[in-house]
Amino acid sequence: MIVDHELTVESRLRRLPAVRSARRALGPAGIQRLVLALTVLWTVLTFYGLVVHEPLTPWASLIGIAVFAGLFLAPRNLLIADAGLLVAILAARFVFENTKPAFTGAFVVLLLVMALMFWVARSRARIGTQGIGGDKILVDLRDRLRRMGELPQLPAGWAAESAVHSANGDSFSGDFLVASLDSGPQRLEVALVDVSGKGTKAGTRALLLSGAFGGLLSAVPPEEFLTSANAFLGRQGWREGFATAVHVAIELETGAYSVGSAGHPPALHLRHSNGSWQMIATGGPPLGVLDDFSYRRTEGVLERGDALMLYTDGIIEARETSLDDGIDRLLGFADRGRTVGFAGLADHACCVARAGTSDDRAAVVIWRE
Repeated sequence: MIVDHELTVESRLRRLPAVRSARRALGPAGIQRLVLALTVLWTVLTFYGLVVHEPLTPWASLIGIAVFAGLFLAPRNLLIADAGLLVAILAARFVFENTKPAFTGAFVVLLLVMALMFWVARSRARIGTQGIGGDKILVDLRDRLRRMGELPQLPAGWAAESAVHSANGDSFSGDFLVASLDSGPQRLEVALVDVSGKGTKAGTRALLLSGAFGGLLSAVPPEEFLTSANAFLGRQGWREGFATAVHVAIELETGAYSVGSAGHPPALHLRHSNGSWQMIATGGPPLGVLDDFSYRRTEGVLERGDALMLYTDGIIEARETSLDDGIDRLLGFADRGRTVGFAGLADHACCVARAGTSDDRAAVVIWRE
């Protein structure tokens, strides 16, 4: 599933009323000036210690200032702060003849820390953040992607679960799902999408597509969803910008469903009447490959006790193993749902995926009680 990490101390401080009021009053530019002034003051005090209280002030005390400045200052202001640090350490050593040992080592480390923190500041600047606010953006993006993938509360007699596990424990996944529940008639629509790439590299595209595809679910009829999604993805003009998807629409009053697939592994239908899982035959090219392609759909009915399972290729693919073998292995794990129930099956399928944690994995299980 998309990984939750604790908010940083700085992120928590932003929630305090006094901190929010100060941020609004000063504005981004004012905060930068304030931090720069504090950095200069800290540098002056440290310089005074190096000159006047030589035995008590180590050279390494300037390194902490470089880290502080790198965390909070934009690149332009950081250059000013770093210049002040260099002037301070060189003046203390050569002008005021501070003979404290370990100057060379401290000076080299200071230069390395400055270079590293400037690179970090430049990275933040590329995404338009100042200070250490970039973590809040990433947290917000991650949480938004997770909320978009939450399944709606279903009426009595129906249940569903989903799980999304990112490759190597990354915070973002190239696999995502979107869902909607219409009240009249009661229709559940779920689309499970696998964006090319994996982990953080595919996370930005997954975020964009999840918003667009989520809007399409309620804007177009089910039979037009994949065609519209294909047209949208084709307009993006991404290099290697394809995605596979499976889309299901279920009439909750009758159990009638239709499934369409775009280059995605086949959905599975457990029939309670005979106790077997059956693959739903659908097919079509991945989204974004062919323009104006009409995706065909397969219809069926979920009776009481039946279940429908959607999954991505990360669950069944592995080196030196065919997809058919991967599906057979998945069916073996999925078969336990007939005896112990379907709760937890989606997460279990992701945990026992053949490829381990090296690929994104996602699964959705919908069943009629």
